Amino acid sequence: MKSRRELDLELVTAAQAGDIQAFNTLVRRYKTRLTRYLSSFLRDYGDTEDVAQETLIKAYLGLHSFRGDSSFATWLFRIGINTAKRTLVHNRRRFPPMSELTDDTAGSLQHSGSETDFDSPEATMETKQVLAKLNTALDELPTEQRTALILRELEGYTYDEIAEQMHTPVGTVRSRIHRARDTIAALLRKD
Repeated sequence: MKSRRELDLELVTAAQAGDIQAFNTLVRRYKTRLTRYLSSFLRDYGDTEDVAQETLIKAYLGLHSFRGDSSFATWLFRIGINTAKRTLVHNRRRFPPMSELTDDTAGSLQHSGSETDFDSPEATMETKQVLAKLNTALDELPTEQRTALILRELEGYTYDEIAEQMHTPVGTVRSRIHRARDTIAALLRKD
């Protein structure tokens, strides 16, 4: 069975040869994860969507320059981060706080608000309060810790994959995630 990286490389090679469907497959494969990843930096849904779209356009236009030195995901996410940084500088904004819990962020850390039959209004309210505290705690983390934690806990990446995407040694990634977890636990215990 082929690895994700091998499958991506086949799709990239086909797309570089002019196969539009191959690139569309890559877009379907990575658009949601890219959007979630970018949301940890931009926090504004509109900006996140715009930057994700711009990233995919830049990737398509620059696909001929992809050499396979890193995985396609790493290359794509690096384009996304650089585009997000330029957007933040251009807009002269820092990371805005998450003020509401919504499902408008394409699967980010927001509560979707959907209730199941066994959810009471009290349980739903308690869940929203816990998620609000968690979002506040995440906002207080340094960017590198928040990014590593989101990639590990929400996206399900391995430590090695996170290290590759963040251009950081695996030990540093483990340390950042450990510190992030400790910080969040301490902040949640304060209340």
